[in-house]
Formats: sequence, structure tokens, C-alpha cells
Amino acid sequence: MSLSPFKLLQTLGRRGLPFSENTILLLLAVAVGFATGVGVWLFDRGIEFFHHIFYEWLAVELLSRWLGAFAVIASLALAGLIVGWMMERFVGEERHHGLAGLIEAVALTGGRLRYRVMPVKSIAAALSLGAGASVGPEAPSVVIGANIGSFFGQRLHLSEERMRLLVAAGSASAIAAAFRAPIAGVFFSLEVILNGEFTAGSFSVVVLAAVIGSVFLQAVTDAAPVFGSLNFTMGSPGEILLYAALGLLLAPVAVAFIHVIHWQHDLWQRVRLPRPFKAALAGVLVGAVAIVFPQIMGPGREVMAEVLNGREPFTVGFLLALGLVKLLMTGVSLGGGFVGGIFAPTVYVGTMLGGAFGLLAANLLPDSLTGSPQAYAIAGMAAVMAGVVRAPITGILLVFELTNDYRLILPIMFTTVICVALTERLVPAGIDALTLLRAGLRLEQGRDVDVMQGVTVGEAMLSPAPTIPETASLVELRDALRQWRTRSLCVVDTDGLLTGIVTLTDLQRAYDSGGDKPLTVGDICSREVITAVPDDVLWTAIRTMGARDFGSLPVVQPGTRQPIGLLRRESIVRAYSMAVARKREQQHRAEQIRLNALTGAHVVERHIAPDALIAGQRIRDIDWPDESVVASIRRNGKLLVPHGITQLQAGDVLTIVVAREAENDLARLFLPADESP
Repeated sequence: MSLSPFKLLQTLGRRGLPFSENTILLLLAVAVGFATGVGVWLFDRGIEFFHHIFYEWLAVELLSRWLGAFAVIASLALAGLIVGWMMERFVGEERHHGLAGLIEAVALTGGRLRYRVMPVKSIAAALSLGAGASVGPEAPSVVIGANIGSFFGQRLHLSEERMRLLVAAGSASAIAAAFRAPIAGVFFSLEVILNGEFTAGSFSVVVLAAVIGSVFLQAVTDAAPVFGSLNFTMGSPGEILLYAALGLLLAPVAVAFIHVIHWQHDLWQRVRLPRPFKAALAGVLVGAVAIVFPQIMGPGREVMAEVLNGREPFTVGFLLALGLVKLLMTGVSLGGGFVGGIFAPTVYVGTMLGGAFGLLAANLLPDSLTGSPQAYAIAGMAAVMAGVVRAPITGILLVFELTNDYRLILPIMFTTVICVALTERLVPAGIDALTLLRAGLRLEQGRDVDVMQGVTVGEAMLSPAPTIPETASLVELRDALRQWRTRSLCVVDTDGLLTGIVTLTDLQRAYDSGGDKPLTVGDICSREVITAVPDDVLWTAIRTMGARDFGSLPVVQPGTRQPIGLLRRESIVRAYSMAVARKREQQHRAEQIRLNALTGAHVVERHIAPDALIAGQRIRDIDWPDESVVASIRRNGKLLVPHGITQLQAGDVLTIVVAREAENDLARLFLPADESP
């Protein structure tokens, strides 16, 4: 039997070499952190390269001779055309872009990411930023780190729990490297990527990766703070009221940011253009606005530095205009097809609007009551970002590390907390969580798991699938609905493959239309069908049905259009009873484990090899040692509750509570059949 590299190191550890599981994970964290640091550094160099090609050379030196100020429109349109073509040709359609897709993958697939397309997405993001699209570099950086972590996890055949941890470690090191902010990177992974799940083991791995990534970037680049050396303090105790007012005013801005991003996404989805031309059109719009407001191009760090350092005499109106235009153009850039993130745009908008508030307060109130206007810009940075992303700790710490100024941490915290508290009342979730909610997916915070997550679609579906040929008449459809006692049927072609779904409502609508032409099932059925597979967790299917108001969901063989079942609303009630019973059984087995632990037994994990004696047998047919109990089965990344009729399969990992004196008898069951006594 071949061992994965991870298992091989563990085996060497048991033979006296220093390779415990924690040691291996920490070594992997170092590797992920270093590789992510290199990846982010190359990504930054790519942004500089494309900025030189598309802006400095193409727009400024070449096209400006003939087009003048309009040259930036042409260069951004060309960049959009190339980015759209790259994403269409090499990446294809994705359920969710950026961090939302990453969060979903971590929660539902154990951190399995398509790491092979990561280089293409990184180049597309570098081109988008270098050409001047109004997006940020942090989401592509996080995608780089997360994919590197997933690459290590998949290549080493790690469990989903360890792979999720490496994905979080890569994300933390990416934020740490991109912003020179290791502390913020750690809490970003814990708050956003792991969805609030915090353990001592995960903390140490994530911290180590973040430190390594940040140290590498500081070693090969300038280690100075991103915005230079800042030196601000509060003016008077009464100034805290102004920070409270700033938090209240920025909450609607954070809400508007979320809604604009989703509005633009939906709007561009309705634009009937190929993806490359759609991105080119977005480039034209951003370029046209950049003629008047060139400060909104790219991440905008130089403009933010000028505001924070007071180098330019910005007016209140100009700062307000920059913040609002940046907000809108970020939505246009992302909705149109450019690749990037929203962290830097939220920080930009917060800086501009916070700076405008500070200038307005300085003009209306005595200096002794207001302090420096730039201090409000710093507080605005954290507030808007935290309100949009819904990660207050990350926002506070990120701004603290970006500015390297501890004296404003209290007003930053105060403004941020007020902004987030009010934003939560207006929008139920942050921008990425809301994207998943719109797709019918709600992720519970931390380790709280709904009981329905333990039931699969295959256990709840109606099987076999109620089907009807697409050539059947409406009379045959009526009879079939009565025969199956259902309101929905799967429509199949001559090969028995799914082509649509037809409902009682479709039949009634066809009769009401009263047309002269005889209709078939294929004429009235719905061709756009969303399907599930038997191994899908039931609660995800429920979310899909609820979000789209479906009464049923066809279930097909994985990778085919062969219908094998139908998930109906009636099935969910039965599945809930099954889930509750299973939850009670889990609690009972947990008590068994505690009891056995108190009496001297201990928990072991055993892997079933393909040629093992017990492979293919049901649990009740196996002669288990008297002092043992099978507590759980892990199969294909899913945790199963064992029953007497459960058939064990090759590749299963069994968690067994066994007395120490019975361990040898237990080990014999996992030997190959030809070696068993």
C-alpha cells in the first residue's frame, strides 16, 4: 500500500524521527508562506510591468500624440479586451469570483481550488491593475496564497481539515505580504476565510505563514510603511464625538458600496456581449471618467498617501467626488470583467470621505476641538473597509499596520465599531457573504453546524427518478403526474438523458393557452435545469431550492445527465427527521467515547486498504473485538455516522474507541485478506 507524503513523514515520526503532525504542518506553513511571498512579489512586479506597457508607454508616449487625453480610454479598452479573452479562454465561467468563491470552496469542498488556473488569473489581475482599472490587488494576492496552500494540500493528499488550514495560511501570508501587515493577515484568515473558526492549532500555522510571507517581502522590497511615516494625535476628549459622527455617516457609504457592486454585477450580466468586448466596454467607461479624475485609476495608494500626508491642498468637494466616483468605477470595473479586489477601493473611499469630513470639521470648528483632518481619513479607511467586508478586527489592524501609528487606535476602533454596527442593521452580511447568500448559501459562523448538513441528497431523494419522454403528449403527462403522485417530472430524450423539467403548473398553463397545435412535453418544459448529485450535502440543495423558489430538484449521476432521483419539498421533512435522529445517535456515541476514555480506552484512526479483510463488509457482519466501538467513518471528506448495515469501503477512515489490550485484535481486521489468520 502506497503512503501519501504526509503519512510517510508521520510514519517516520513514529520510528523516532522528529516528524509529528504539528511539526509537519508548521513546516508546510513555512513553505506556503515563503511561496506566497514569492508569488505576491512576482504579482507586484507584473503590475509594474503592465503599468509601464499600457499606461506609460501605450497611453502617454504613443497614443497621446494622436488621441490626447483620450489615449487612456484606448489603452484601458485594449487591456479589457485582453483580460476578457484570457478569462474566457483559460478560466471559463465561475460560480463566484474573488473572495466569495474562495470562501465557498473552503466551506464546502475543504479548500480544493483550481490551482492550475491561478497563474492566468494572476496575470489578468496584474494587467487590470497595471492598465488602470479601478480595482485592488489584495483579492488576487489572496487567491495566489490560497491556491498555493491548496496545491500543497492536494499534492500531499492531506485531509480537508488540514487543507483548509493551509489555504487559510496562504491567504494570511498574502495579506501580510501585499500590505506589509502580518497581524491583519492572520485575523483576515480567521475572520473571513475560516468564517470565525478559531483554534490554537490553526492560529499557530496561520501566524507562521503570515510572518514568513511578510518577512520575505520586506527583505526584497522597501520595508517602510505603505503611506510613509504618519504622526497624528487626538485634539481633545470632545473629539471622540466627531469620530462617532464619522462612523454614523460612513455606514450608509459602506451599504452603498455593497449595493453598487452587486447592482453593477447584475447589470453587466444582462449586457449581451462576448466577455472580451464587455470588459473592453468597461475599460472605455473607466477611461472616460479617468480623463476628469485620473486619481481613481488603479489601487490609488499614491493619492491616499498625498491625502494622509497633506502634500496637496485638496478641497472638501474634490475629496467627496473622488470617493464617490471611485466607488462607482470599482463596480463598473469588477462587473465589466476586470480582475481585482475591493479592499483597496474601500480603503480609498474611506480615506477620501474621512478626509473630507476632517476638512469640513476643521473649517467649521475650532482647531482645539478637531485635531488634524488627516486623522479622520485614517479612521475612515478602517470604518468603510470593515463595514463592507464585515471584518472589523481585520480593518482596524490593517489600518494600524498601514499607518504604523498607534496613537489613533482608539478613535479608529470607535469609528469602526459604530460603522459596522449600523451597517449590520441595514445589510445582513458583508459583500462576499452576501454574494453567497444571493446564491442560496448561508455559512454558519465558527463550528456551529446545522443538523441537515449530515444528510446527503441521495438519502432524501425520491428514487428512481420520475421521468417522461420529451415527445410525450399532454395527456400522457397528466397521467404520469397522477401515477407518480408528484407535481414535477424529469424530462428525458430518447437516450434517457435529462433535458428539462416539467411541472403541473406548466401543464395547467398549456391547457389555459388553448392553442390549436398539439403540444408535447418538450414544448412546455423548462430547459434551464439546475441539478444535484447524490453526494451533495442536503442543506446546500435546500438553499438552492429556497433561493430560486424551486419545488423540486433533479438528481443526476455525477458527471452525466442521467437522472437517478428527484428531490422534493416533501423529502426535506423526512430528511429533517432523519437528521435529528442521526444527531441523537452522534450524541450517544460521543457519550460512549467519553465513557471509554474514563475507563482506559483510547481513540484510534484506521484506514481501510483496498485489499483489507473488512473492505466491502457491513459493520454488523464483522467480528469486532469486545472492547471496541466504531465512532465515525470519514469517506471522501464527509463524516458518516456508522450503522450496523453500513458497508465499509476501501479508502474509509474509521475512528474507533478500543481498549489497549484489544488493539492487536483490531489491527488484524485491517490486514490484507491473504495475510489474516
